[in-house]
Amino acid sequence: MFLDLDRQLANASKEQLANLFPGEHGLYCYLYELPLVSQLSLLVVGLNATEELKEMATSPDPQAALLASLEKEDIGVDLSLHPDFEKADVAGLSYVLIRNMRSMMTYGRSISSLVQDVRDNNNYDSLFKAIRMDRSSIGCPTIMNALAKAQITSNKAFFTRLRSALSGPSKKEWAGLDQMRYALLILRELGIDDLSEAALEELMVEELKVYRAPKGDARKNLRAHYRQSRNIKTI
Repeated sequence: MFLDLDRQLANASKEQLANLFPGEHGLYCYLYELPLVSQLSLLVVGLNATEELKEMATSPDPQAALLASLEKEDIGVDLSLHPDFEKADVAGLSYVLIRNMRSMMTYGRSISSLVQDVRDNNNYDSLFKAIRMDRSSIGCPTIMNALAKAQITSNKAFFTRLRSALSGPSKKEWAGLDQMRYALLILRELGIDDLSEAALEELMVEELKVYRAPKGDARKNLRAHYRQSRNIKTI
């Protein structure tokens, strides 16, 4: 649903975008400074879905309750917002979630996690990955601070990489592994970090069908992706 919204926004008219993001409300990039869970919390409150979420969480089977809610025919019809939120606020939060999902499918972590890595570890690799996934993330205070330092020190290598990052994700990064990366992320968040090679192959290749590899290579390649996903501390 969110990926479909991404396509709709990309094809929206100037009038529609002006109605959705009036004035300076298009400046949503600051949200990437917040942890992903905080963004999700704000979106839940903004959509007036707090009580519904509480009911799901306290039900005997929260996962089944969530899946049942997604199967409702009228999902997304009730757009009554929290009185403290404007339409532009919810639209910005929704778009940030879209880009974070894209980032998780591409890099195994959200833009918010990448920005945190820049902030905590001064990791420029994460900085350029964040910009590739959403060019507007360059407006985050964390990234602007790094950019200012690069300007002061005449860091030509930085601006060469920045120019490349502004072109967006490369075809190699989109090379059909997005669903597998997302599945590995879910495994990590569920604390499932000890699957055997055989179990991993059965899950990714046979059950979920999110990975295809030449015969004999699946286990080795999946093991490498699995190990890499477990090394990422935050989503």
